[in-house]
Amino acid sequence: MTNLKKESNGINSFVKSIEVVVPPDRRTGRGLKNITQSIVDVNIPFMKKLFFCEEGMANNNLAIHEAPPKTLKDWKIPKPRDLEAIHLDIDRFDIGVVVSFGYFLAPVILESFTKGSMNVHPSLLPKYRGAAPIQYAILNGDQETGITIQELHHEIFDAGKILRQISVAIPSESTYLSLESILAAEGAELLVDTLQYLDYFQANAQEQDVTKVTKAPKIPKDMAEIKWNQITADKLDKLYRAISHQYALTTNFIEKRIQLHNTSLPSEHKQQNIRNKIATTNYSPGTIIYDSKSLDSIYIICNDDKLIECRSVKMEGKNEISVKDWINGYGVEIPGFAQNLEFCGALYDFEDHLSSGEQEMFPSNYIEIINKGGGNSEGNEIKNKLKS
Repeated sequence: MTNLKKESNGINSFVKSIEVVVPPDRRTGRGLKNITQSIVDVNIPFMKKLFFCEEGMANNNLAIHEAPPKTLKDWKIPKPRDLEAIHLDIDRFDIGVVVSFGYFLAPVILESFTKGSMNVHPSLLPKYRGAAPIQYAILNGDQETGITIQELHHEIFDAGKILRQISVAIPSESTYLSLESILAAEGAELLVDTLQYLDYFQANAQEQDVTKVTKAPKIPKDMAEIKWNQITADKLDKLYRAISHQYALTTNFIEKRIQLHNTSLPSEHKQQNIRNKIATTNYSPGTIIYDSKSLDSIYIICNDDKLIECRSVKMEGKNEISVKDWINGYGVEIPGFAQNLEFCGALYDFEDHLSSGEQEMFPSNYIEIINKGGGNSEGNEIKNKLKS
């Protein structure tokens, strides 16, 4: 909204006024506190009267309208509030612009704008129609994405005629938040330019190619559940970068939930260096590898025998802590084990399901190494530590 607001303040601006509609604050957390959806500066230009729908808006001296909490079925566009509109008895806005609004706008609403309605969508439509185009671009390892300015379709989300479209390169190692920031800046500039020459772009709007439609549906929470025997290190890295802003990657540790934070994919050189040091032992997916001399990170084996690096964790009901504090807190370093492997070794095998008994919790190679390190009594002592 910042670019549009700036344009509206210009002496020869084509934007006379802007009004904004936002969803109501949502209640969340244990105390059900009111949370404003987001705060966004106003920055969108409109020809005369612009009605701007966005998931969050700060009140930058704009008229703010609050939408109903669940549906716009019986909701009507309010009359413009600016003094000129009131004086001239203008009861309709010229243009409606929708950005990450989350509501389906019925035809009766769309038809209330004299010059139509449009949406800023962060993908190259018809690719990635839906609520999560940025996430799926990262999940699929795309090298480029883009911005589409589309007219709003009366029946289908993200199926309107294309007014403008630009490609945007995706930097390597992009996260959702970093890519969102890039696309927001590009989209703001494209929107202002589109609105300034709207008649031309509407006259040359293109239908979407329905044979090239792909979907980017809302990310389900269970996508963050790690199944170690089913995911490669590369896919886990993409998953973290795509959805960790929304859902923390989660697995189990001693029948408790644990979140993995600050994860990354080690370089090929680092991967090979670690594998060389533990080459004599065959570990299953989900096994933690760590260096007892440097506890800045842990490395977890994925199903392709490659490693994912993790620097902090959050146990169920606890605060996020460094992996060094986590390892020291659980006392899981195995006597004799680190010295025997020189680099260090398996702390614990993460399991997707821990209901099959103690033997499932402690893989055979792990128990054998404990027995070699100090006998059954010492092995039992370590197991008790892990459970306490």
